[in-house]
Amino acid sequence: MMIIRANHDIQTHYLYVYSEEIIKEAQDRNQKVIKIEGDSITERIIRSRIKSNIQKFIFFNGHGNNSSLFNNEKEPFIEVSTSDVFKDTITFTRACDCLKELGKSAIQKGCKSFIGYNKKFWIARHHKYECTPLNDEVAKPILECSNIVPIELIKGKTVIEAVNKSHEKSADYILKLIHSKEPLAIASLQALIANDSALDFEGDSSANINL
Repeated sequence: MMIIRANHDIQTHYLYVYSEEIIKEAQDRNQKVIKIEGDSITERIIRSRIKSNIQKFIFFNGHGNNSSLFNNEKEPFIEVSTSDVFKDTITFTRACDCLKELGKSAIQKGCKSFIGYNKKFWIARHHKYECTPLNDEVAKPILECSNIVPIELIKGKTVIEAVNKSHEKSADYILKLIHSKEPLAIASLQALIANDSALDFEGDSSANINL
């Protein structure tokens, strides 16, 4: 697994911290994890690491838009024109809007399956816990449901199974949040509903990283 993690603002810090669970899951299953972080988030370095270590699963955490992924300087480093970098992989981009154009382009250029969000990815949070994201009960449902996708893929599940498992967990959380008396539950609920409706994939629904 190759995990690409930006970490330059509050939102990307939450993604960075919550991705540790995915790294541990992979390592516990004796899967090699290649981390691309900081100044190493460049197209050149990613292509080089893919070439030297054949990758089946790429997981990006950071900002994006319809056609690009952004590095730690908030600049595009992968765009539609370079989406062939995802060839022969299952890719999950935890970023805004990337499924719309980047995902479609990646599939056209040989990506097996591209999972992501076709709208904004929202992280509701409590400002009190911005330095300790794992203690933030407002953000927890949102990121736990998103984490299910890579965790299920690491377990050998297919793309459609992983995405559906995330949808199922989101539905459970939504019911709990609807009836919650916590004052900030509405923030979690709104973000979770928006993200769940935006989560989808392009490509082969039966692909898994063991094939």
